[in-house]
Amino acid sequence: MCLIQLQRIKVKIVSGDLVIIILNTIKIPKPNRILRKRIKIDGRPLQSNVASWSFYLPSLQIKLLHSFDGFCHCISKGAPSRSQILEADHPFKSERYTLGDWRQIYKKEVSLRTAENYVSADRLYKAGIGPKVIDIVYVRNFDAYYNPRPACGLVIENLYQYPRKTPTTEKQLHDAGVFPDYINSCIRQQIHGYVSDLNSVLGVMPRDADSQVNAIDLEFQNVINSGIPS
Repeated sequence: MCLIQLQRIKVKIVSGDLVIIILNTIKIPKPNRILRKRIKIDGRPLQSNVASWSFYLPSLQIKLLHSFDGFCHCISKGAPSRSQILEADHPFKSERYTLGDWRQIYKKEVSLRTAENYVSADRLYKAGIGPKVIDIVYVRNFDAYYNPRPACGLVIENLYQYPRKTPTTEKQLHDAGVFPDYINSCIRQQIHGYVSDLNSVLGVMPRDADSQVNAIDLEFQNVINSGIPS
């Protein structure tokens, strides 16, 4: 049983109450064959599932975005470096994405992307094609091997504990008010027939949700800037 202490703050947004969970410190060591699935929270090692844009902690049901100075970050070996992408005149070639595509995600704050993910995940769950999203999370000290800065994410149920169902279709996403990511990886990489992977260079997005997304992001910023004690 996990004994990590979580601080909860309830805030009100357009659609009702939302809980922001505060974690003090998460440490991500540089991956290797032994420790690649171990992450430390307040000094306690936990099992994790690490992906290019985020990682999931099954025991806490927490999915956090990789964060570099508070902005979205990709740890895939094939991802272009931040310094190159953010240089004004850097030449860039890609079959899938433009320089502008990479630049917009590297300049997007993780708090905003978390708000977008929350709305998308909530809509997918209500449509029966995604896991239940419970709360959102703020990590004060995100001590990753690539950058020590704050991070954000979601508390979301573990799809491996869901019963299998017929795979979700792209039409079902659109019917739920959610746009799939640009290369449809959310359709191709489902878990037990549910949409799981929301993040990419051009990730999953909720349709006509600016007011709700901005309200969540504003509350996030209020918490981040409030200097809440540990």
